[in-house]
Amino acid sequence: MKNLLTILLFIAITDSLWAQESETRNVSSFTGVKAAEGIDVYLLKGSKESVRVEVTGTKLENVITEVSGSYLKVHMRDGNYRGRVDAKVYVTYLKINKLSASSAGSIFSDGTLNTDALEITASSAGNVDITLNAGSVEVSASSAGEVELKGKSRSLDADASSAGEIDAYDLVAERVAVEASSAGSVKVTATMELEAHASSGGSIRYRGNPNKSITNSSSGGSVKKSD
Repeated sequence: MKNLLTILLFIAITDSLWAQESETRNVSSFTGVKAAEGIDVYLLKGSKESVRVEVTGTKLENVITEVSGSYLKVHMRDGNYRGRVDAKVYVTYLKINKLSASSAGSIFSDGTLNTDALEITASSAGNVDITLNAGSVEVSASSAGEVELKGKSRSLDADASSAGEIDAYDLVAERVAVEASSAGSVKVTATMELEAHASSGGSIRYRGNPNKSITNSSSGGSVKKSD
């Protein structure tokens, strides 16, 4: 009987630990989002800025959502980023012009993100996967960071290094400037102008038939047109 009670208590504690919890939080104004430490962030356009947090395997208070400067920062409380933690944060925004993902944090868009200008950085296995309609886009991926872009923009400035990857085949851009180095990889589509430089094992692949193109490679870098 004692063993049975011990087992039942263990099951109850385990079920409680892995049960999903959620809450909605009010936040002050922001125009940028930073995601880190394994948290998945989903962007939703709305009429009022807010945050909804969902967790499994940890407590809600272990997920920090704080506005610092123009950024909404989403990360785990110190010492709580490990094991089977599943944390999702749904961010309702009014305007976004900066995104940053690091330390295995991820950012996704629910629908198309419309903006005049957008800066994106992904590093340390961070991931950004969004659909956008923008005037200008600046994107940087490093240290195994990954960025996947869809939609359209007038200009795209992309830089990948240290095994960073940028896949912008499905982002149709009029003017593209791209650099890849140190095993960085970039894929782009350019319709009017392309300037591409690859070095130190960097790889650039492009689609489209730009009227003007300047490409060069060195130290094992590669720039090639794709079918």
